[in-house]
Amino acid sequence: MDKHGIAIVGAGMIGAAHAFSYRNQLPRFAGQLAGLSLDTVADPNAELAHSLAATYGFQRTAADWKAVMADPNIGIVSVALPNFLHVEAVESALKAGKHVLCEKPLALGAADARRLYESGKASNVCAATVFNYRRIPAVAEIRNLIAAGELGEIVNVLVQFQCEYAADPKLPHSWRYERDRAGPGSLLDIGTHAIDTARFLCGEVDEVAGAVSTISIKERYVAAGSTVGHNRVELSDEKRTVDNDDVMSALLQFRSGAQGMFSSSRVAIGMGNTLSFEVFGTKATARFSTKSLNQYEIARFDGSGQSCFTVVPNRPASPYLGRLLPVPYDGVGVGYAEIFNFMMAEFLTAIAEKKPIANGTLLDGLRAAEILDAIQLAADTRGRVVIEHASA
Repeated sequence: MDKHGIAIVGAGMIGAAHAFSYRNQLPRFAGQLAGLSLDTVADPNAELAHSLAATYGFQRTAADWKAVMADPNIGIVSVALPNFLHVEAVESALKAGKHVLCEKPLALGAADARRLYESGKASNVCAATVFNYRRIPAVAEIRNLIAAGELGEIVNVLVQFQCEYAADPKLPHSWRYERDRAGPGSLLDIGTHAIDTARFLCGEVDEVAGAVSTISIKERYVAAGSTVGHNRVELSDEKRTVDNDDVMSALLQFRSGAQGMFSSSRVAIGMGNTLSFEVFGTKATARFSTKSLNQYEIARFDGSGQSCFTVVPNRPASPYLGRLLPVPYDGVGVGYAEIFNFMMAEFLTAIAEKKPIANGTLLDGLRAAEILDAIQLAADTRGRVVIEHASA
């Protein structure tokens, strides 16, 4: 693909994050990718599409994402559509020979994710899954410590993603609360990030020893008009059933022998949007929370029985910061927008170098989907599920 026009399909909350990051990275890659430009925002909501295009400098809008796939001037596509449209849109992009970055989850289930992975392998384009939390400098640094043996043998992992966005019962019903269109609820919507983070840090998960799910808000009112993201709007008198989880918890078995405790919630009051984990090894424990995005903590075994945690702040030597942060200086904060920028830089670098992306591949999307399917099955059957990973 010689054309490098960029298109965002889906002009909602997460589409805006993609648009912001592309605009930020445009000058960095303009000399490496001929004709790199902010081309099209596609969304059936014309007002939303025009607003996003005008805000970030995209040249055009389209009412149908399929028009993007047919446009020969567009070579790079971000898929930021509702979950149930991911597979169709990514397949279309791959068939059209376009580089594609798909929001999580890659698919509603492992079977469809497998199909996308196989299609991606057969293509000559860069295809990736958005696992942006891997690019948090502290998370990447903890992964490097684990790989170097600094924590020793990993014994157990606690990982959770806790959000408050659905705690308000007056938040309108949408596709997010329908299992046939969203898949599992908190498990797929935000638990995907937690599962990928656990894999990124500690390797493959081969078994789910058990899981439980809860739907705490069983019905929601339908919006009187259109909605975007998690916005609160005027409600109609119509109610619809919520049939996917608000909370999911599971016990995981890693291939390494480590055990893991996983939890996701979209109704966790006071938690905002928080990914956190603790990794316990035979030599040290590392812990992190997005509530303290610019640091992690580590406690190394000292034999005293009272080993203490030390705070390790972001610094120029931290992953990504010296190369990509505008002000790579001790104590300069990193936020969600920068993490998206780090991800976009990796995606565009892979395209420029004509190499597969190494961090957040379609295989990573598939492996996460396999684990999520197993957690859902364990919750549905109240049983143990051995994960059958598709061959890579």
